Parts: sequence; C-alpha cells; structure tokens
Amino acid sequence: MSNSVNSYHVDGSTAGKIFDAFGAISAIIVSHNSGLLPELQSTLRRPAVKNMKAALLMQFTVGLPIYYGVTVIGYWAYGADVSAYLPEQLSGPKWAKVLANLAMFVQSVVSQHMFFTPVHETLDTMYLNPEESLWSCTNMKRRSLLRAIIFAVNSFVVAMFPFMGDFVNLLGSFALLPLSLVFPSMIFIKVIPHLRLTVSVCASVKGRTASFTTKAWHWLNIILFSILTILTTVSAIRLIIENVRIYHLFANT
Repeated sequence: MSNSVNSYHVDGSTAGKIFDAFGAISAIIVSHNSGLLPELQSTLRRPAVKNMKAALLMQFTVGLPIYYGVTVIGYWAYGADVSAYLPEQLSGPKWAKVLANLAMFVQSVVSQHMFFTPVHETLDTMYLNPEESLWSCTNMKRRSLLRAIIFAVNSFVVAMFPFMGDFVNLLGSFALLPLSLVFPSMIFIKVIPHLRLTVSVCASVKGRTASFTTKAWHWLNIILFSILTILTTVSAIRLIIENVRIYHLFANT
C-alpha cells in the first residue's frame, strides 16, 4: 500500500486542535476500559490479587500494541482523512472485511455487556422469577427479551445520532477517567491511616519518608487527573455542540 498521496495535515485552529487532543484522551480511556473484562474475570479464582496483576500486565503488554498499532497503521495508510471506523476504508477480499466487521461487532457486544451490567442486574431483579433457577426456561426467555430490548434501543439511539462517539467520549471524560485514575488514589489515602503524616513528622521519623512520598504521589494523581477530567469534559461538550450544528438525525455520515 502506498501512502505517498495521503495528507497528514490536521485542519483547524490551534484551540480546536487542543480541544480535539483532550477529546482523544477520553476516547483512549473508553477503549482501554475493555481491558477490565480479563481483570474482573481473573478475580474469580485465588489468588485474586496475583491473577489481577497478571491480567493488567497482559492488558498493557499485549493490549497496548494492538490498540496503538491499529491507530498508527490507520493514520499511516489513510492520512488525516482516516475514518473513525477503520474497517469501512479497508480494501481487499470480502472475507477479510466481513471478519473485521464481525470482530468489531463482538467487541461492541462485550463492551456493552460489561458497562450495562448494573442495568442488567436491576432488570433481572425486577422481571425474573426468583422462585425458579436463573437458567430455567422461563427466566432465560425473559433475560433474552430484556437483553434484546436494550440492544435494540442502543442501536436505535446510535443510528439516530451520527456523532454518538462524542457522547461516548463525554462518558469517558466525566465518568471513566475519574473512576479509573482519581477514585483509586482517594480510596488508598482514605483506607491507609499511617499515610496521614505531615512533612515535619516524616522528616523526624526515620523510615516513614516513603509513606509521605506515596501519599504525595496519590495526591498528585488526584489533582492532575481531576484537572484532566474537567478539560476533557469541556472538550467533549464542545465537540457535541459543534456536531449538533452540522448533522441532522439519522444522517448518513
């Protein structure tokens, strides 16, 4: 494939490029949260902590090259005009296109199930028969119907808003980003009493400086990622407002 005719120039004002960069951070956060699935599954057997660390290691060694590899190769192959949905620009045999789209469909189903788990649990509690087994014929029919309704509604909403990805970025900015990067540090500081040390105490008590350093590190995470949460949320809202002016409902983009 030749990439000599592609343009890699990013159009827009300086402010627009900055906001788009923050919006991209939200998209990256959403994409990498798919890696939560093996992390959650690994806690089902002992030792949970060791298994979870192994799953995280797999995500950041095997997962990262795949995520960023697709991004870099897509940008190299198609330039700045690359589609947000890369498979629609792929050339080659029909079976390869079918396989790529099928993989994307399966990934989206898995992601929806993971993020909609609280909704599924609520609906199951409301509509399933508690006197029967979870896998009974009646409950299986009801669960399948509830899942089908949810996915049908989701598909309708996605088709109605051609810029649905912007709403996903908004979710990543104000929900997933603080939940993944701010909340853990807040919990760590809250549940570890010995980290409540002042600078003077740490300076006077030998061997406790590391505890102060750890606490400072977590406070740095809280401050920096809280600021990043605000910036990415503003960026996502700005992009939604701009696209509302451009697109109409059910637009064929």
